[in-house]
Amino acid sequence: MRIIAQKSNTLTTRDFFVNGLTKDFIDAMSFNVAYTKDNKIVIFNPDDSGIPITNTINGNNFNELKDYELVLLEDVLSNLNNLPKKKDLYINLSPSNPSVLNETNLQEANARMNDYVNELNRIIEQNQNLTIHVHSISRNLITVLKRQNPNYKIGFAMTGIDFNFIDVDYYVLISNTQDDLVIDTLLDQGKEVILYVYSNYYTAYIYEHYQGEKSTPHLQEVLTKIGIMSNYPEIIHKLFETN
Repeated sequence: MRIIAQKSNTLTTRDFFVNGLTKDFIDAMSFNVAYTKDNKIVIFNPDDSGIPITNTINGNNFNELKDYELVLLEDVLSNLNNLPKKKDLYINLSPSNPSVLNETNLQEANARMNDYVNELNRIIEQNQNLTIHVHSISRNLITVLKRQNPNYKIGFAMTGIDFNFIDVDYYVLISNTQDDLVIDTLLDQGKEVILYVYSNYYTAYIYEHYQGEKSTPHLQEVLTKIGIMSNYPEIIHKLFETN
């Protein structure tokens, strides 16, 4: 089982990456990015109001967003690229399109989405020493990414059991979409599967499911093949450290 630390508002960006690089049980780090009005990709902290924050970032220039703990993706990757110790990175690409697409804004939205991906690829290409994966909840963004045929793995963040409609290298399953048949199917197809465990309730559920009294040898084997993404990797490590 791989443990992937997800960035939240519990640590500053610097402390998050220092923590991830120095803790041996953390296998990889994941963080969310958004695209500002002046075409900069920034790392931000999601919380319960994640959609309004994303919309605010999309609608403003970087220097106007002083009330948010934002850092440029380009700066962070450049710093990590020059460090001797490195770990895998998972970038969650937040949508940049308006919530409602229509004939009026469709062309503009498509152009902005292409600019977003082009800027992402430019930044990643400058940091070849890093192992980077990119995923998104947006099918449109994934389609553009796949069309670019990049040198990094592409993933899809699933909010529903609809993986048949999109083919990527890995899947991030939100805890409430966790389904044993889906996971078995994806693993059989050679796909990487990551469970995003974002609350105490789902942390307890995942633990009981894979290691509790009602678990099975098959489920315990599946656990060795998947990744667990969490805002609290230390807790995940302590729960599953005997695995």
